[in-house]
Amino acid sequence: MTLYYESSDGTVIDFMSGGIYAQEPETLTDSEWNYTTISGINGTGKIKRFYKDTQTSSLTLDIMADSKEEFDEMMYNMHVVFDKDVLSVQPGKIWWNGFYKEAFIVAMSNSDYDELFESVTRKLTILSLNPYWIRSDRYQFTVISEEAGLLDYGMEGFFDGYDYDGYDYGQSELIELVPVKAIGSANFELVFYGPISQPSVTIGDHKYSLDITLAAGEYAVVNSQRRKIRKYNQHGIEENAYHTRSRDSYIFEKLPSGALPVLRSKDLAFDITVYDERGEPKWI
Repeated sequence: MTLYYESSDGTVIDFMSGGIYAQEPETLTDSEWNYTTISGINGTGKIKRFYKDTQTSSLTLDIMADSKEEFDEMMYNMHVVFDKDVLSVQPGKIWWNGFYKEAFIVAMSNSDYDELFESVTRKLTILSLNPYWIRSDRYQFTVISEEAGLLDYGMEGFFDGYDYDGYDYGQSELIELVPVKAIGSANFELVFYGPISQPSVTIGDHKYSLDITLAAGEYAVVNSQRRKIRKYNQHGIEENAYHTRSRDSYIFEKLPSGALPVLRSKDLAFDITVYDERGEPKWI
């Protein structure tokens, strides 16, 4: 299995090799739903809602090095990487076989230090504000310059009518699919690329659009989990674009599970990253 910590700046600390080995890592997969109840008729209890709260867990590491210098460097690097994320309030990620959980390492304690063998047992306390294991799948849709793939059969003389769900897509639009493999609905990150004016895409039955003009080299990012919309120019300079969200359709609407048809203009280029959020990762 793979198990490692990736800091907010991309630094990796492997928990399963290089002199660091996790004890009972399966404890990280513990999952629990919180709930609130209300009293119904005749005193019968009813569930009002289920939710996940902040989660604290622990992981014990056996650490061993071949020399004092190597041991000191391992311990120092671990401390710096974990504390840097805490002080910057930027969570790292604990990766388990392709799934990750955002987390802070908020405490460390050491025991059984052996100076002769340069070894120690270190216990980590892990804080997760969003206690889901997440797998991200990215799908890219580029500008289409040819007629291949169009569903307007009437143009070929086969069917002069509607292409999909009562709508005639014509020669400027396509049907494609976004697979959503989540158990329930899924958060996403949607990126519109310029040049484009008022980018819009329908995924499933929902329309996602911005009242914005993007020049070549510019792009806009919509993140449903963080409820943020950001615009980036050709030089990477970022600005808040929340005010450009369409008022006609909720831009942060989560994606339902299933194979979702995509309706877009041929001159629209966009990416979408779908987040599969689960209480425990897949046991790959």
